[in-house]
Amino acid sequence: MRVELFLNNLDEAYQISMYRAIRNEVDALGIELVCVQHAMPDRYHLDRLVHKRDLERFLMRERVGADGVLLLTSVVIRDDNEATSVVRMADRSFPLVSIGGRMFDFPSIVVNGRAPMERLLEHLIQDHGYRKLLFLCGPERNQDSCEREAVFQSFINGGISGEVIHGEFNETSGMVLMRDYIAAHPHQPLDAVIAASDTIALGVRRVLDASRDPGWKRCALTGFDDIPQSHLELPALTTIHQPFDAMGKIAVRLLCDSIMGKDTPLVTQVEAELRLRNSCGCKDMAWKQRERGRYWELTCDTQELSQETAYSVTHNAAQNALWQERCLSYVSVFGQDLTSVNTIQEIIPRLRFFLTNLGVEVFYLFINKQPSLKPPGSSALVLKRDKEDGELAYKNPPNINLTTFFTGLDSSVCLYHLRSGNEYIGLIVYDTQNALHPHICSAAIFIANTIKRLLILEKEQRWAKQLEKEVALRTRDLNAEAKRRVAVEAEVLRISELERLRFSLDLHDDICQRLAGISMFARSLASGLSGISLLPELSDMIDETLQRTRQYAHDSFPVELDTFGLRGALESLCNTINHACRCNFHWLALTEKSPLSTRQDINVYRIIQEAVQNAVKHSGASRISVEIEMSALFFIARVRDNGKGKPALNSEDPILAGNKQCAGLGLRSMRYRAHQLDAEYVFNSTEQGTLVETRVPLNIRR
Repeated sequence: MRVELFLNNLDEAYQISMYRAIRNEVDALGIELVCVQHAMPDRYHLDRLVHKRDLERFLMRERVGADGVLLLTSVVIRDDNEATSVVRMADRSFPLVSIGGRMFDFPSIVVNGRAPMERLLEHLIQDHGYRKLLFLCGPERNQDSCEREAVFQSFINGGISGEVIHGEFNETSGMVLMRDYIAAHPHQPLDAVIAASDTIALGVRRVLDASRDPGWKRCALTGFDDIPQSHLELPALTTIHQPFDAMGKIAVRLLCDSIMGKDTPLVTQVEAELRLRNSCGCKDMAWKQRERGRYWELTCDTQELSQETAYSVTHNAAQNALWQERCLSYVSVFGQDLTSVNTIQEIIPRLRFFLTNLGVEVFYLFINKQPSLKPPGSSALVLKRDKEDGELAYKNPPNINLTTFFTGLDSSVCLYHLRSGNEYIGLIVYDTQNALHPHICSAAIFIANTIKRLLILEKEQRWAKQLEKEVALRTRDLNAEAKRRVAVEAEVLRISELERLRFSLDLHDDICQRLAGISMFARSLASGLSGISLLPELSDMIDETLQRTRQYAHDSFPVELDTFGLRGALESLCNTINHACRCNFHWLALTEKSPLSTRQDINVYRIIQEAVQNAVKHSGASRISVEIEMSALFFIARVRDNGKGKPALNSEDPILAGNKQCAGLGLRSMRYRAHQLDAEYVFNSTEQGTLVETRVPLNIRR
């Protein structure tokens, strides 16, 4: 049989005391125990769970293979809402026993602390005459906190002044609450501070001892729980004793009966006891012993200790204190060593040295491949240390199914989730002596923070490498673009010069020659030669020259674009060329109006004009198709012919290649204009025909 103990962390005395009592009982009965710590992030609470399956995942019962759960309600359940949620999700068949808080429908072990609390307040008020009291309790809706606060309030009357402040059941909360109270009432010392737990009282003690005001230093202090440290405080802490051993035995036996289907009582009450010591102001409860110049103060509850017993207790206390100091030193050194590691593998030798110093024989370190917001079902086993196989550190950690892992265990262990914020990054499974649990928890925090730092570092390194690749690619593209721009600029200059040259030659060889002929005819007429017979020829020359001049003007800028738009200008171009060359023209326009700017229209027109003229002049085509259409993303202009093309022109970019034989002025001009449009340009020439297609993005305006 395997049972699970679900609590927060084994880093404070109350939970360690309850764990020790339960562990002793399960060992005596031959039952395996898995102690689950820190099972869920703070932002997940039981009152947010809605299904029984959620409760199973929260308690991790199935994951660790437990037959039943011991729930340390006094620290896990914050208030009645969460207790109600557990009852709502789990029916009576769910093997669960509540420790420290009442959960109806489930066997619950509760401590009757009301009577001892009343005796404590009577002692402080009647025996010591205290009148100014402060009660520091836990969360407002916590069952234990409410019960103890109710007893305190019942003693406040006209002659007794008392205040209540709520906090948490931990030492830090006690320090903060007491520090704030003293800051608000610096010159109004209290007679006594009653803490709802010993851990709160320990925090209060630190603040009172640090106060410079003697009135605050003399303030009486009491606690609740009677954890082991309350005996060793100076002065020893007056408190209310919880019978941990009895509670542990009852809890284990109730859970075993519940698992086997036996009837169990819903509520089992155990009695607490008042333990008077020095901190409340009682001076005759202490026994003093000097040992090698050291001063030790021990408490005696009912009878005077013998000299031999007192020496033994003192010696053991001194050895325990020295051992705890040494363990704290090991933890500190371990934490400092982890600040210098740069890889996960560098954690392992430092962790092994730390575990060896503490004498930990069972320890497993798992690291999740990716941080997650809930405990994963599998994790990578990085370090294994057990009594049978010794110690194994994995360079290539195997991914282990955690349910299978816990099924294979045959001993009691503790489980601690490694977290950073709300993310699970791994877990440790270990077994050690009770006094070392706080040190293991501290070391686990160091490990978790280190792993998180390394994961962030690894991610940043991946990002840096990716960025380097992207920068290299971008640099290459920019260099290619820069090279292309230089080539395009040079080509623009060359095309401009060629256009000027062609225009100059056309004027010189055509218009100028015609004008010279007209001039000669005019001089002949002036000299009185038979000019009348020459007038018709002169008129024809003037008309032809005028037509040629208009054609040059039209070629320089198609005025139809301004008058009729791109569609009308292309129709006019096709009709003109069709009449001139007698080709079979196919004209298709699937859009009425061009969505492009005037400058874009001109470039599209020139590309189509050049493609059509090339088809007429060089391909010997009998059929030419001109199409314009528009999609959601592109304006598309397409020219096809069935003439004889030149496949060699497909192999390279004439602008970048500088191949003058392949790159005629027309082809280079079309590519240049497509580049100016940021358009997708397709030129495909085969023996069966040529396709020129320009796809202009509609989101670009130039």
